[in-house]
Amino acid sequence: MNKVLCLGVITFYFAATTGAPRYEPEGMQNLHCGENAMPWVDARQFCEGRNQILAMPKAMDEVQLVLNTCPGRNNWIGAHQFFLYSGEKFRYLDNTVVPKNLWDVGQPDNRGGVSEDCAAIHVYTKNIHDYPCQDHLYPVCQDLY
Repeated sequence: MNKVLCLGVITFYFAATTGAPRYEPEGMQNLHCGENAMPWVDARQFCEGRNQILAMPKAMDEVQLVLNTCPGRNNWIGAHQFFLYSGEKFRYLDNTVVPKNLWDVGQPDNRGGVSEDCAAIHVYTKNIHDYPCQDHLYPVCQDLY
């Protein structure tokens, strides 16, 4: 039997066997494209202010859904590097690792030696890239379920 713990706008389910938190989305629902570019932290707050969360595409069809819904721009997603917890892997806000097949070739790369600790969907390559968190990109939000 699963226990439910509500923290703010995110509900975590604790698996009875592992005790690890898991986010249980019912797919990416009601995507919202922010109209203004902003740094990643501001994008996260923008979505939370709408009672949503930065989108967390977990399959290529969900990446394509983001691109179709919010076309012509690079879109922040809910993933960044959690050095303390993940051994420098990119993780979603629900603490799951970003699947390798969603990254563009050679990504993540910290291009030019610059710390690129936040993730976005690149409009031209149609895959995930790492970016400096202070870059101004567009948020894409999804509902929480």
